[in-house]
Amino acid sequence: MHADTIPALPCAAEPFLPHDAPMALIDRIVAVSEGQLEAAVDIHPGCQFASESGVPVWVGIEYMAQGIAAFGGVLSRRRGEPVKIGFLVSARRVACAIDMFEFGDRLRIDVREVHMPDDGLATFDCRVLRGDEELMSARINVFQPADPMKYLAEEA
Repeated sequence: MHADTIPALPCAAEPFLPHDAPMALIDRIVAVSEGQLEAAVDIHPGCQFASESGVPVWVGIEYMAQGIAAFGGVLSRRRGEPVKIGFLVSARRVACAIDMFEFGDRLRIDVREVHMPDDGLATFDCRVLRGDEELMSARINVFQPADPMKYLAEEA
């Protein structure tokens, strides 16, 4: 995919994630603008991590992290580069208004860049919403090294 072939939005999120099914947890990229991305997740019994009651709210951290990853994937594709892996460093100020995402929920994942210097470490304010109701929020720090495979080899 070249920089000028980013599909019209909304579009499937998986091509912009460094994950394949079943670990690509967000469904669609809905909107992208300067420093932010909105994604969507439909909660149903076939969702990864679903129980008979729904999807536990702790999975929302991964929804937010994958929203950030999709944002990075869109930026990479616009530069004509492949999607790269990144690492979730921390989630701070986590607030949850519920215990479970319920079947039938259509979630909106909102990620907004707070700080994204060139060293690969970035901070995002993130929210999971159902309509206008905020179900979860967090400030998430991520790290995307210039060469992730070299970085992983150095850690081994």
